[in-house]
Amino acid sequence: MRTGILHIGDELLTGDTDPFQKEMVASIRRKGARLVLIEVVGDREDDIVKGFEHAKALGADMLIVTGGLGPTLDDVTREALARYLGAELVTDPEAEREMAAALTRMHQRPMMINDVLRRMAQVPRGSRALSNPTGAACGVEALKDGMTIFLLPGFPDEMLPMFREHILPRIEGTGEIELEIRVWRGESSMEPLFEQVFTEFPVRIASLPSKNWKEEGNRVIIRGPRKDAEAALGRLQELMLEQNGEG
Repeated sequence: MRTGILHIGDELLTGDTDPFQKEMVASIRRKGARLVLIEVVGDREDDIVKGFEHAKALGADMLIVTGGLGPTLDDVTREALARYLGAELVTDPEAEREMAAALTRMHQRPMMINDVLRRMAQVPRGSRALSNPTGAACGVEALKDGMTIFLLPGFPDEMLPMFREHILPRIEGTGEIELEIRVWRGESSMEPLFEQVFTEFPVRIASLPSKNWKEEGNRVIIRGPRKDAEAALGRLQELMLEQNGEG
């Protein structure tokens, strides 16, 4: 499964907030799915729609979108999704009931649901509302052209429980594995070896260098079908021994 993550919020573009949810990324990778996109855009409807289009252009089977589901005017993720789907926004009755109950718990008194608050219970027609066990705004699940899109709130204490409940069980692996080793040599000396392995095996190689590689080593990750990844790792180690012998 090819998966993308789209984080939305002007505050994420200031540099003051880390926009990436490490638990979400790690969980997807542990499932064996391939992440093809992690992107951050601001609270602009046009940019969010372009984010959807970018994920589709990269062949994402699933796109997880976080942020912009609140009741204020800068929360336009629902509107962007409705525009992308070509559908109108409608109020989901069950989502509205759950929202009213959540607001009552938060404020310790019944809340009058006006049109502003009701935005948090709206979904594009034909999509599905996702329950939010720790907040008021519902999530959304929609499908277009083979890409499943999930909208989640931006607050981690709401986003992550919803991710674990609604999305993680739906993520499927690609049948690939990741193998990691550390090498105590400069990245430039490894590049010819990477190229040789890449020509022999259908794998991807990621080099993650460290400034202190002489003490810590550089990380090398090989990803591909198990048989090919294991063979590629063995070949890389073989080439490193040969290179040492030449030295």
